[in-house]
Amino acid sequence: MKIKRVSSFLMGVTVLAAPALASDENAAGASAVAESLELGVVTVIGTRDALGQIAGSGDIIDRELLETSRVFTVNEALRKVPGLLARDEEGFGLRPNIGVRGLNPTRSTKVLLLEDGLPLTFAPYGDNASYYHPPVERFDHIEVLKGAGQILFGPQTVGAVINYITPTPPEEFTGVIGVSGGNHDFRELHGEGGATFGRTGFVANATRKVADGARAHMRLRVSDFNLKVRHALSDAQDLTFRASYYDENSDVPYSGLTLAEYTADPYANPFTHDDFQAYRWSMSATHGWRFAESATLRTSVYYTFFNRDWWRQSSNSAQRPNDAADPGCGGMANLDTGCGNEGRLREFWTAGVEPRLTLDFAPFGLAGETQLGVRFHREHQFRIQANGDTPDARTPGTGVNGGIRENNVRDVRAWSGFAQLRFDLGAFSISPGARFEHIGYDRLNRLN
Repeated sequence: MKIKRVSSFLMGVTVLAAPALASDENAAGASAVAESLELGVVTVIGTRDALGQIAGSGDIIDRELLETSRVFTVNEALRKVPGLLARDEEGFGLRPNIGVRGLNPTRSTKVLLLEDGLPLTFAPYGDNASYYHPPVERFDHIEVLKGAGQILFGPQTVGAVINYITPTPPEEFTGVIGVSGGNHDFRELHGEGGATFGRTGFVANATRKVADGARAHMRLRVSDFNLKVRHALSDAQDLTFRASYYDENSDVPYSGLTLAEYTADPYANPFTHDDFQAYRWSMSATHGWRFAESATLRTSVYYTFFNRDWWRQSSNSAQRPNDAADPGCGGMANLDTGCGNEGRLREFWTAGVEPRLTLDFAPFGLAGETQLGVRFHREHQFRIQANGDTPDARTPGTGVNGGIRENNVRDVRAWSGFAQLRFDLGAFSISPGARFEHIGYDRLNRLN
């Protein structure tokens, strides 16, 4: 048993030499109306009018840009933001590798990914790696916050906060169906529709993508469903409910090619039996309450379950110990005859609750804003490595290197709280803030 406790305290003060208040009264009024209509949405930026008020730099990729650019994956969308590197892995954007201004992009571990202000990754505290990503067709627009805005969000904000916003239920019935096709046997079917009836509105979308990958022996199959329902409890309160399901069954390898292998055939893939299967479902609810003219309380609860099984053939990379000792395994040339494989089997569930209070004024009678919030977050991980005796095994083997090689349970409990003020001083604004994170990690090794 390994137990670790981590507490961190972060403080910052940001001074902006920019107009702190929107000079256009009509724009400010429109923003206030939008805010009152969408109490349940948590954003990291909000509208373009707010870019002059945030700490750090921010970008908004709106729906018009996503549609006119005909972006194929989320990687293509994120490359439109200065300072962001989105490295492709399999060509579908299923596992983006997002880096910010020189940070290591592998698995996007230095970036906090949110959807409607709630965690998108399956374990942001214990394993902030992107082995899953919904298709870009699910989103209405994308917010990117870089720099000094980490007080309001956590835990992984050393690089950036990327917040994907799903569509808002339309006032009248709206529907769209798209069908696409291309080379490499690419096929896509996407549908979206929604409407509002009285005080209740909904929007639902579904996407199915199938294609051969960028290399040989690859087949990608992805299904994604998302539902968002908003109900106005009163003129001052609303409730937003979200549910989503993601399913992937892909034949994708984990290994790349050496320079010599790439020179011989850049599309080669000697790992003919690799298989990645994952499914994820999540539910969340956000209650918005404007209990005073200048005070709004948003409370969100969320739960996510993610299961991932990745069976990968052994290679000559020595990642699997002493591969040469496997009977009949003579290196890359004999992968399909005698070498075994590794089953990296993972299961996660994540849950949390987070109330956030926004006051449209600052202390001491000054113009500005006050934001306060707390969060309790829980993660549970089940991690197994099962080595098979054959390239296409899907159960633990009994050979030299077969059997269960890893079996542990990891548990994370995290408490966090933040407070940030913004004082508007004419052409300047000052934003002092503090954030506290207390994280407890437990790991139980169940091998013996």
